[in-house]
Amino acid sequence: MSSTRVLAVGALVSCALLFALSAGAIPAKGESVPSFTALDIRGQEVNLDTIMGSKPDLVILFFFTTNTGQDIAVKLRRLDALYKEKLRIVAIGWKEDESALMKFAADLNIAYYIIKDTPALGSEKNFGPFSTLPLTFILTDTKVVLKSLVGSGKAEADVISDVAQAYFQQRKLPQANAAADEAIKAGEDPKAARNLKGFVLTAEGKLDEAQAEFGQIDSKEGLAKVALEKGDTAKAIELASAAGPNNGYADSVKGTALMRTGKLDEAAAAFDAAGAKPGDDWQTAEAVNGAGRVAQEKGNADGAIKKYQESVALDPYNVVALSNEGSAHRQKGDLKKAAETLEKAQGIRDDGMVKVMLQQIQKEMKDANDVKRGELIRSQINDLKQRYDALKAAGKDKPADEWSSRPMVLAFLPSSAEQTAFFERAGTDIVLQREIESRVQAEGRVKVVERAVLDKLLQELNLGSSDLAKQDTQLQLGKVISARMLGFIDFASLGNDTLMYIRLIDTETTAIAAQIKCSVKDLSNLNGVVDGVVQEIVKKAAEDRQLQGLIADAASDDAVVINLGKAHGVKPGLKFMVVKDGEPIEAGGKVIAHREAKVAMIEVVSVEDEYAVCKVVKKEEGAQLAKEMHIKQAKAQ
Repeated sequence: MSSTRVLAVGALVSCALLFALSAGAIPAKGESVPSFTALDIRGQEVNLDTIMGSKPDLVILFFFTTNTGQDIAVKLRRLDALYKEKLRIVAIGWKEDESALMKFAADLNIAYYIIKDTPALGSEKNFGPFSTLPLTFILTDTKVVLKSLVGSGKAEADVISDVAQAYFQQRKLPQANAAADEAIKAGEDPKAARNLKGFVLTAEGKLDEAQAEFGQIDSKEGLAKVALEKGDTAKAIELASAAGPNNGYADSVKGTALMRTGKLDEAAAAFDAAGAKPGDDWQTAEAVNGAGRVAQEKGNADGAIKKYQESVALDPYNVVALSNEGSAHRQKGDLKKAAETLEKAQGIRDDGMVKVMLQQIQKEMKDANDVKRGELIRSQINDLKQRYDALKAAGKDKPADEWSSRPMVLAFLPSSAEQTAFFERAGTDIVLQREIESRVQAEGRVKVVERAVLDKLLQELNLGSSDLAKQDTQLQLGKVISARMLGFIDFASLGNDTLMYIRLIDTETTAIAAQIKCSVKDLSNLNGVVDGVVQEIVKKAAEDRQLQGLIADAASDDAVVINLGKAHGVKPGLKFMVVKDGEPIEAGGKVIAHREAKVAMIEVVSVEDEYAVCKVVKKEEGAQLAKEMHIKQAKAQ
């Protein structure tokens, strides 16, 4: 084992509030500790900034005397062996001579840094006063105190459990699991360690194993959490209610269950009760975050933001609370603050929801600062409004060219359906909708009406979701914005699942062109979920329809120009039949139709936005191609 290693615990990010360190006061949670450089008993330089620069998981500072710190020093040795270079430990012997410290290290087989306190180090000035030793600090990798333990009583000596908890907060679950097992081996409180192990298993999705772990210690709050994650909200409430009057986390689980079933007032009361009762910081943070989520759902964005910030002050690793705060700032229109909050969350750990939301907000900020784009949108809105008014006054009309397929343009509109799904991550519905729009557009075969244009147009026309449910409005709006299809995205809860429904409406017939359904309960792979939906949309909108058009120029069999291009979903290699009316079909002495006669087969060679160039691959004997002749997409062989 390397003697240069220092106890470090998981890459943590600083609390939302940092207080200047004042001399003569023990650094409290959320405060940053001063830097220092010293030599350890082996002559190695120990620089706290250098240690932090290596981005350890956590760093532990341990102040002790040789007759007060043995128990904790041995436990730190266990952690040093368990986590190798990722958990760094620095022990400072107060008023001890170097020979005593060397004997202490040798007797306990300690390999982590041990430093003799010196006036230059100023331990008591910067970290004291030392009225009671040992004193243990668990730090983030930004020198911020995550937890401090004063003395060597039972609770203070359970340092391995505290490290396990810190790993759990970081969602470094294998490390948390290993530390919980090590805490039990070291004789720390087995119920607390097993309880944490059960929460780790729950976070890993191993619900049956978690249930067995909680069952061994009759942890009602743990069993309630498992029931909640299995979708049995009634059982979760029952178990949480049986946990006793002082179990804050049970109240928090109960609040979440009530929130999922739409009982927001009862949920708020449960979260408030949980926040007022004793509990580990991460548990209280979950309750406070839940209270914020209820406040936001009720329309109180400012109150929600305050709660989310309180939650992060309790647990600086609470990415969910930061994500929710970012969503609340976005809801208020404060994109700069939203981006700052989400960047902080992204710095803690990789999170799909945070990453996508941040990308969307950064694009919105860029678009909002584009003056020319804003002027263009305002001009487009005026033109579209006039066009809508004219169409509404004139009534239904037919296009001059009824044969040719229109460009595949899709507009996603607000849904008139009642949303029955509740997302614990604020803004999940908006993130999914915007990401689907963006990726359909990026795919290339379907053009999506720009969100900024659409929202402003609907506002100018004073069209609400109830208006958009009317067929006449859909027809007129489709013509105004040249949309071939209108898309509606709805969310609903079904048992233990949350589903997203997408309806595509044909604006020429107002018939449902396609319906897509997928589960959005687990968004740990958000990109995969969105990509799957986008593929379905493109398939329904661009691939599952037969394109029709006209020949625009037929001067050469090697360069037949047609009036369909990229905007219609045309790509090289696509084949079209050139057709004309053949023999008449009569009924009751009246011609009711004509048989379709195939003239030639052409294949697309190159494609532009509004047209494509084709070559003739087959032609009926004596046939001549001419401008305005009909073409129809050939079925794949």
